[in-house]
Amino acid sequence: MSPGAPPLAVPAAPTRRLPCRREEPRGTLWKEGRLPLYVLGIGAHPDDNEGSIGGTAALFRRRGDVVRFVSVTDGSKGHFAPEYIADPHALAVRRQAEAEAAASLIGAEYESLGIPDGEVYVTPAATEAMVRLIRSFGPPGRGPDLVLLNRPCDYHRDHRYTAQLVLDATYMLTVPPMCPDARHLDRMPVFAYWQDQFTEGGAFRADVVVPIDSVIETKMSMICCHESQFFEWLPFNRGELGTFPRDPAERRRVVSARWKSYAAAYRERFAPLLAGTPAESSQFVEAFQISEYGRRPSPGELPTLFPV
Repeated sequence: MSPGAPPLAVPAAPTRRLPCRREEPRGTLWKEGRLPLYVLGIGAHPDDNEGSIGGTAALFRRRGDVVRFVSVTDGSKGHFAPEYIADPHALAVRRQAEAEAAASLIGAEYESLGIPDGEVYVTPAATEAMVRLIRSFGPPGRGPDLVLLNRPCDYHRDHRYTAQLVLDATYMLTVPPMCPDARHLDRMPVFAYWQDQFTEGGAFRADVVVPIDSVIETKMSMICCHESQFFEWLPFNRGELGTFPRDPAERRRVVSARWKSYAAAYRERFAPLLAGTPAESSQFVEAFQISEYGRRPSPGELPTLFPV
C-alpha cells in the first residue's frame, strides 16, 4: 500500500478491550486525597508499550492510577512463519492475547484500533479514530491526564505515522465540531515522548527520568508475554534465530538481559539528571520528553505527574 492509496478503512469500534482491575488496593505510592491519573500509552504495535514504558506503567498502577495500553495496528505482519503469512488474522489473534496477558500483569487496560500492521497512514479516518480514542479515556470532558508515545522520528513507518496521528489529534481534542459524537475535552492532556536513541530530526531530551528498579522484573515479565515477538520474530529479524535458545527459561534470561541492558544504558545516559536525588543509586530507568503540543506542566508538577 503506497502513501497515495485511498484512505484506510478504520474499524468503527476498537477491538476487544481488557478492563483495568480498578478494584485493587491502593499501593504505597498513592498520595491520599489525590485523584487517580488516567495514563494512556499509544504505540503502533501490540508490544510497543511494554518495552518503552512498562516500568513506569507498573509504578502508575502501584500508586492507584488508571493505565491503558493502545496498539494502533493489529500486529498481523510481525512474523515469518508460513502459517501466519497465509493467515495474518491468526497472528493478530495471538498478538491480541499476548498484549492482554502483558497488560493484566499490572491491571492495565488494553485496546487496539485494529489497523492492519504496516498500513498506518495519516488519513481523515485514522485521525478521527485517534481523536475518539483519546477522548474516550478518562472522565467525559477531562480525558486522559497524560498521553505517552514515541517521537515521530523513528526507524519504523508505523511508529512515525502513529506519532503523527497522535500529534495531529492534539489540538482537535478540544474542538467540539471535530467528531461531535465523542465529547470534546475541556482541557489538554500532557503529551510526552518515551526515550529513544535516534538523532535524525533532533536527539531525545529527557525532561523526566523514572527509576524502575523496583518493577524491573515486572517489566521483563510483561515483555516476555509477547513470545511471538521477542522469542520468534525479533530473533529471526536480527538473524539470530538459529542460535536463539529453545528452552523457555533460557529464552527469558536472554531477552531480559537484553532489555535490562537498554534500561541500564539509559540510566548512564541520563545520570546527570539523577545526581543528588533519591534515585541517584538506581540501576534502571525510563525517560520522557514533554511535547510542546499538549499542556506544559511546570517543573514542580512533574514529580506528582510521573511516579518519581
